[in-house]
Amino acid sequence: MSAVVREGRTLKHQIVRRQVEDLLDLLAVGDHVPSERHLATRFDVARETVRQALRELLVDGRIERRGRSTIVAGPKIVQRLMIGSYAEAAHLEGRTAERVPVTWTDLVADHELAGRLGLEAGDPVLELECVLVTDGVHVGLERTHLPAQRFPYLLRTLDPASSPYSAIRACGVTFTRAVERIETTLPDAREAALLDADTRTPMLLLERISYDENDAPIEHRRSLYRGDRMSFVTTMTP
Repeated sequence: MSAVVREGRTLKHQIVRRQVEDLLDLLAVGDHVPSERHLATRFDVARETVRQALRELLVDGRIERRGRSTIVAGPKIVQRLMIGSYAEAAHLEGRTAERVPVTWTDLVADHELAGRLGLEAGDPVLELECVLVTDGVHVGLERTHLPAQRFPYLLRTLDPASSPYSAIRACGVTFTRAVERIETTLPDAREAALLDADTRTPMLLLERISYDENDAPIEHRRSLYRGDRMSFVTTMTP
């Protein structure tokens, strides 16, 4: 019996989703989407059914939440995964990209971060946090950790708004490989505010450790991307 109920509910929200998509096709990017209550009345369904349909449309990037409002979204930004900075990857796709500095901090490595960077707990670490902006949209929040002893002059020479990869390469360091882990998550209140989103917006969390030619860790990077605005592609060969 429960399986039949679940199948019926799924079918109903899929029908509502198609109806909402037809409505979105009549609107322009940036237009406000009618409220859950209005859509539930219009399609004669429960609000939870509408909410489920809107949730899927949000993940697919058809709609976007702005504060308490929901608007029609533009196409998702598709970007290649590569060893290099976010801005470099965006420029390869012909997009504008900038980094807006948030914090530039001296830290002391805890055991977890020390293990990632090949350091001892208590060693100094540089942390750079930036909002990533593509085509005028806040799409990501990037936090980079670097061994301070390896890059003693970086704090004085690096422009936080520029790519740290270029500055690191200028120090004679060569990136040879990176290990990246991708998960889904939700932002906390601070992260959502920095990304012009809300705490219900699905996020893609990318954690990367990059290595040099001697297989020594160069950086640990945590990047949080808006799942409603970004998707990633990569090419794999045998």
